[in-house]
Amino acid sequence: MTERRKKAGRPVAARAAKATRRTAARPAAKKKAAAKAKVKAKAKTTARKAAPKLSKEQAKVKKVLEKQVKGVSREIDKAEREAKKALRSAEKRYRGVLGQLKTDRSKLQKRLKSLAAQGESAFDEIKIGVEGAYKELSEAVVKAYGHFK
Repeated sequence: MTERRKKAGRPVAARAAKATRRTAARPAAKKKAAAKAKVKAKAKTTARKAAPKLSKEQAKVKKVLEKQVKGVSREIDKAEREAKKALRSAEKRYRGVLGQLKTDRSKLQKRLKSLAAQGESAFDEIKIGVEGAYKELSEAVVKAYGHFK
């Protein structure tokens, strides 16, 4: 061992741990973030210098235009909220209509099955009922499809 190591009085592992702690205190990510912040600050000052001075009239016009843009922006946001609300309402109605149509379809299918099981005397009566239910269901489907199209 060298004289220096003997004088240090610490084992090699302890020195390595201390070196690791020292470098961990200043990780590379912090250095990069600091460098990016410097670049952004420099860009801001450069942009400020490059921006031309506006006359009083131009400044007033700029403020008026900024107010108008903010107003339009608020209106757009409001329209978006209303559209989403209307969409949710339409979906709710759509689901209700579809649910009703599906229950009507299942009822019609049950009637059709019962038609096949009945004798000839009841066949005509059930046939008329099934045809009427079919007509109502098909009209409801066309109306619902036209409404949501």
